[in-house]
Amino acid sequence: MRCFDPPQFPWRQVAVCLLSCFGGVLTVHAEEAWLQRSKAILQALEGQARPDWLNGQSEQLDMKRQAQHVLEASQAIQTEALSTRLPTVASGLPTTTSNKPLRLLFVSFSLGESALKGIFEEAAGRNDVLLVFRGPKPGQKLPALMADLKRFLKGIEPLPNIVIDPTRFQRWSVTAVPDIVVEQDGKARLHVRGVSSLSWLDEQLKAGKQGDLGTLGDVGQIAEIDLLEEIKRRMTTIDWKQKQQQAIARFWEQQKFEDLPTAQVNLDRTVDLTITAPRDLAAPNGQLIIRAGQTVNPLDKMPFSLCLKVFDATVPAQVELIEHQSCQDKQARVMYLATSLPRQSGWDSLQRLETALQAPVYLLTPDVRRRFQLQNVPAIVEQSGNRLLVRERKLPVSTAGAKS
Repeated sequence: MRCFDPPQFPWRQVAVCLLSCFGGVLTVHAEEAWLQRSKAILQALEGQARPDWLNGQSEQLDMKRQAQHVLEASQAIQTEALSTRLPTVASGLPTTTSNKPLRLLFVSFSLGESALKGIFEEAAGRNDVLLVFRGPKPGQKLPALMADLKRFLKGIEPLPNIVIDPTRFQRWSVTAVPDIVVEQDGKARLHVRGVSSLSWLDEQLKAGKQGDLGTLGDVGQIAEIDLLEEIKRRMTTIDWKQKQQQAIARFWEQQKFEDLPTAQVNLDRTVDLTITAPRDLAAPNGQLIIRAGQTVNPLDKMPFSLCLKVFDATVPAQVELIEHQSCQDKQARVMYLATSLPRQSGWDSLQRLETALQAPVYLLTPDVRRRFQLQNVPAIVEQSGNRLLVRERKLPVSTAGAKS
């Protein structure tokens, strides 16, 4: 039975065997911790479906997918920047559509301080009223706009609901203020321009007035910019291809590598995965898996079935040597693990390397380094009997240590 294809065992038991398989040489304290982790995993997995990683999926994320995620993240900046979740000064009110009528009163600083304060006072404490601004004034930053609003709101309790929402200005074609839209079920139940009196509006609604009532008073221009249009304008000036390239560059610059020294001699050594259980380990259903004092070597039950080739991808001689080194088990699945890649051309180097090796290349992780007791590279890890054999290989003298 193979580690990554265990059809004969219940997969919960296989999970424990895999933990043992990659466990390394453990102290008694580590054995206890191993048993605790294994039991916790068994309890968590009880009754769950067989996971994909037992069907041949690698535990380590392919570097190509990591790079793709970076690209997707950089592209998502555009979507985030265009989000309509804009600042709310005071709100106990949902800004999404509902089945209750919501009175939208579109306002601007162009109405003047006295008129605005009067509107704020009339709307104070009303959860069915939303005062809507389009954005900041030209050249004004959002914090300055918020400061102006808070100055106008001083002494008004409770606070009215105020939002900055250019999308509603666009949706209801508001081009002058004051403007009132009674929004209900995503539609305009009533629309009137030139009026800012909420008491007058309540009387109209009570009388059953509906539809577009036209312009019934003086209207003025909107002093503020359309914040959404400004965001879109700024977005068009951004070089997104450059942003993506910078994001990828930062990924490789910040990537932590598990650098290992270059092997100075040819050396073969074995790793014994045998452990002795300090106490009984049972499955949640009570089935005994390992008895206290029992010595277990997972390789007796589950062949390793992998041939790990570990190398420094920045050293061409290591790449060439590891490519031509043979695995003892010709049926074992070869997995390439790089300790390092060139930071300046990480993605391109990875593509060229995978093309040359005709196989995926993964980065060596600290966990794998510890589990297989890796010390020098290039090295090959595979099963030999009921042990793991680590074969370190010295580079030819003329090429040793030369980096790309």
